[in-house]
Amino acid sequence: MIPHASDAWVLVPGTLCTGEVFAPILDRLGVAPARRHVLMPDAPAVTDYGDRLRAAVQGGEIVCGFSLGALILSHNLPALARARALVLLAANPHPDPPENRAGRLAVRDRVLAGEGPAWVAQNWEAMSTDRGTGLRDRVAVMAAATASLIPAQTDLAASRPGAAAALRATHLPTVFVTGAEDRMTPPDMVCDIARDMPRATLAVPDGLGHFALLEDPDRVAQAIRDGLAQVLSPNPEDSHGPQTDPSHVA
Repeated sequence: MIPHASDAWVLVPGTLCTGEVFAPILDRLGVAPARRHVLMPDAPAVTDYGDRLRAAVQGGEIVCGFSLGALILSHNLPALARARALVLLAANPHPDPPENRAGRLAVRDRVLAGEGPAWVAQNWEAMSTDRGTGLRDRVAVMAAATASLIPAQTDLAASRPGAAAALRATHLPTVFVTGAEDRMTPPDMVCDIARDMPRATLAVPDGLGHFALLEDPDRVAQAIRDGLAQVLSPNPEDSHGPQTDPSHVA
């Protein structure tokens, strides 16, 4: 079965998220807590993560990043050379437009002023298709817990050079999952890239937003499971292309 229960996972969360953002999907994939290694996005440049990732990826791990974490991994593919596979959730591997910087700095200042949970609440419709308060409050708790990281995360997001070319060139088996209704990192940011990669799949679950992994962890876990089975297939013809599960649109 792919993934195997014995697989170790290296996990890089997104902006203002803790490793708990991955817990629901990992629980469904049968990954024991002891097999989950979280690397927090706490440094201000993509180049700050290479040595840490090389130390964490000793051989055979599945490496998974969400949002900012996916960005970090996309920019550090050589450090992942010994990984078994790469899973990128809500990925945006492109450079940040300069016009985004003022907005990023405003968010940073609000978070440092203790307004992270309020910012999450005010922007929740852009983050998720879930209109209940339970998931929103869960994300707000993570935002409060990681507020001290926002200066580094802001600088990192604003300074990234882009990794589309590196992704297109890598032979690392890669699974992309992005919600069809993701307004922060929409699927078209990775659609062409995934199509061009030697060993990659893209799943786009209907009705889910940026926090798809929390909105519907059953479907996202299944998309990861199906994608890994495809890109890790010994048959080269099976290791590339969109998934065909009717709950996904590529």
